[in-house]
Amino acid sequence: MQSNDEETAKPRTTEVKLSSWEEFEERVTALDPGNERRVWDEVWFRGQADARWALETTLERRSRGTQVSDYLRVIQRIKPSVETFTGLTFDMPPYQVIEQSCRQFDLFQGFMFESATYMAHLRHGGFPSPLLDWSHSPYVAAFFAFSKARDPSHEVAIYAYREHPGIAKFGGSDEPNIFSMGPYIRTHNRHFRQQSRYTFCAQFIDGHWYFAPHDSVFKITSRLEQDLLWKFTIPASERRKVLRHFDKFNMNEYTLFASEEGLLEMLAMREIDLRE
Repeated sequence: MQSNDEETAKPRTTEVKLSSWEEFEERVTALDPGNERRVWDEVWFRGQADARWALETTLERRSRGTQVSDYLRVIQRIKPSVETFTGLTFDMPPYQVIEQSCRQFDLFQGFMFESATYMAHLRHGGFPSPLLDWSHSPYVAAFFAFSKARDPSHEVAIYAYREHPGIAKFGGSDEPNIFSMGPYIRTHNRHFRQQSRYTFCAQFIDGHWYFAPHDSVFKITSRLEQDLLWKFTIPASERRKVLRHFDKFNMNEYTLFASEEGLLEMLAMREIDLRE
């Protein structure tokens, strides 16, 4: 039960409206914690081509209120097909362990990390995922935001997320919680090209874990020293300038994805988008 103060307090998302790419570069420098030895205290970034879009996972766009055990059973069933195509082998707990662990509050976090490699691989491949992908690089996040932006009258959004500046992170057993994965996991090589990090949000309800929207955590006002979020909006009309800038550093679809589709998108950007 929330107190009256918690109910009237503002959400912990800081929205910053910017007028140019240069303003973003200035702002993002100020977010750097300046402590490279504390891996848990990184700031992670995520770019979205339309600032009006919600901060949602690809699984949320396909299905709401998913039980964690149901999703894990699905990806367990498709694993032989993925392994046959890729030639790789992915570790996952058996069905009985999935069912048992998803009904126990204290075992959940460690148990989920057993499937981290496989879940991250599926996310990079486009399978609906409960993982929200971030990047350690604000520039990678900005590239994804601007490269997909098409309407110059709208704004792109670049989110910055800081999980917990302190030594420990706290969460209530009856509240949604954000869990993080990365940077060092064995998964798709795009993980390293894109400096990927991942979060998922889950809540323990009536003896079972469910995936939950990240926004449900950012609205909790009793945890003001963790799960901090900034939303920077920038006019999409800055797109061509920003992509030209990135291309000088050879940051494009090809270098971030290393695929034929990425090569063709890079060529289309150079020969069509940047020449208009």
